[in-house]
Amino acid sequence: MLMSPSSLSAFGAAGPMVGYLYQVRTALLWAIRRSRVGDFTVSIETLDDVTFEVSGQPDAVLQTKHSLNVMANLTDLSPEVWKTLRIWLVGLASGEIPPETARFLIATAGAPAGSACACLGIEGRGRNVPDAAKRLKHAATTSTNDELKDAFAAYLALDEAERESMLARVYVIPSQPDAAAIEAQLQSELYHVSLHHQALSVQMLEGWWFKRVLHELVHPDGGIPRAEIDAQITEIQESLKPHSLPIDGDLDELMVALEQLPEFANRPFYKQVELVGGSQLRIRNAITSYLQAFRQRSAWTRDDLLFDADLQKYDQRLRTEWELQFAQACDELGAGPSEEAMAQAGRAILKWAEDAHVPIRSGVSVPWVCRGSLHMLAEDLRLGWHPDFQTRLQAIFGAPGQSSAA
Repeated sequence: MLMSPSSLSAFGAAGPMVGYLYQVRTALLWAIRRSRVGDFTVSIETLDDVTFEVSGQPDAVLQTKHSLNVMANLTDLSPEVWKTLRIWLVGLASGEIPPETARFLIATAGAPAGSACACLGIEGRGRNVPDAAKRLKHAATTSTNDELKDAFAAYLALDEAERESMLARVYVIPSQPDAAAIEAQLQSELYHVSLHHQALSVQMLEGWWFKRVLHELVHPDGGIPRAEIDAQITEIQESLKPHSLPIDGDLDELMVALEQLPEFANRPFYKQVELVGGSQLRIRNAITSYLQAFRQRSAWTRDDLLFDADLQKYDQRLRTEWELQFAQACDELGAGPSEEAMAQAGRAILKWAEDAHVPIRSGVSVPWVCRGSLHMLAEDLRLGWHPDFQTRLQAIFGAPGQSSAA
């Protein structure tokens, strides 16, 4: 008779999920550190959890082991240790992992004093390969754990010299920060970004990294080169300098579908384009620019990259530029203009708004920040395109409203 689980928690996969996230974060951390030493390509789930190749050859492979148990230890009989050794022994036997490749076991668990893992630390810190080899031999010959018998057999199949040779390129790095705490290490590695924005720089870099890793897993293309990682870090650095601001890539690619237009039909900025006879395509572009600017400006203020005073100053600059264009267009109309003449003048002012380039900072070049900000001001009825926009829109909406959330 089959026993049924007594709780849905029996189906949970928190441990494996955290382990995978830890693996991806560790790969990024090590990639940043190695980028100061030389060129490489990094891949995940190829020869090992993480693999670094140099000139097409495996230079280092990493096994990452994350434990939710803060008291966990890597003893001589730990399954994490023997499963890792089993993978490396198979890789060495098949030739996929060359003997000279450095092999790292990176774990949140500790390594008890006197254990094999403690003897396999980095150079100069109690490293003793012969002692580690003997301890592992003793564990393999005395253990009754059937789940690890293949790993034991593979290790014992080597003679003493072969075991020491194999372990000579094995390094155990225990007691590492967990999947959440590793963020602090990432921040410290990005030392060239100002302290005020280190958390944001990690957030931006990881956002790119997780997407890049996912793409590489789905569409393998030989790994992620160091140059690509360095370029992304440089781009983030530049975007966080005083003259610039980071642009959300997803917002940059945003495009509202034509079938979404009715959702915005009662918004003032939508009516503003309608008043001058703007086409559906121009209305769609207005909505897209509005959403892009609204969301990007909100993100900048949330991240303390801009403050309300900065946005007020920018909006005033935009309004000053608009006043000049608006006054010129109205002067050209003269007295008693026809409805068509006013609509035509309004489309000319709208065209100026669509083409305007008044950057919020000198290093921000995407045009939709300016264009969308102008539509945000049009939403508040602080400016408009039709020469008689205030009277006509107040007849529809009453007193000037406030910008709505997007």
